[in-house]
Amino acid sequence: MERYRHLSTREYILLLLKREGELSTKDLQNRLELTKVAVSRQMIYLEKDGFVVCRVGRQKAGRPMHYYSLTQQGNEQFPNDYGQLAVDLMEHIVLADGEERVDQFFARQQEKIIQKYEGQMEGKELSEKVAEMARIQDENGFMARWEQVSDEEFVITQYNCPYFKVADRYQMICARELNCYRALLQTSVERTECVAIGGKKCVYQIRSTQS
Repeated sequence: MERYRHLSTREYILLLLKREGELSTKDLQNRLELTKVAVSRQMIYLEKDGFVVCRVGRQKAGRPMHYYSLTQQGNEQFPNDYGQLAVDLMEHIVLADGEERVDQFFARQQEKIIQKYEGQMEGKELSEKVAEMARIQDENGFMARWEQVSDEEFVITQYNCPYFKVADRYQMICARELNCYRALLQTSVERTECVAIGGKKCVYQIRSTQS
């Protein structure tokens, strides 16, 4: 928790649930290093405020376990890049010029992103590029983390989608993001999970194409 000392307990709980999807009371006790009573008190307030929802899981033995996850209101506590406003603007473009014009807009944004960051990738090994890509996405509000799975395989996980409301309606923006990954990393990249189609997070699997 050292990295998040600047956050309140309430904020850190929301962050944990955003990253993990669902956590039990016991999980939260271990992560927060708090007693069960202290955790339960925090969760009562968060549930009352509409930020979390509780699910009761039955166990073979002992008392039922309580599991918590974020509500839509809880998810909206994280960067969303003016979601509804962006959707309204996209719909205005569709009504005026058709959906193809929306994709043209996303294509221009894709090129701007590539041009902005491609210099930061020059001369780097793949592992360095992956680390830089995760840093860029994290700074842009995606809550990105990366890990090395093997000598030639990496994974970047994005726990937040600042454009979720737009992506939920116009999934072409997700395709453009994948294009940015491929252009900047200059290697094989596949998306294995996507929040716009029901995933808990966006996961990019990156493989070296050098033999």
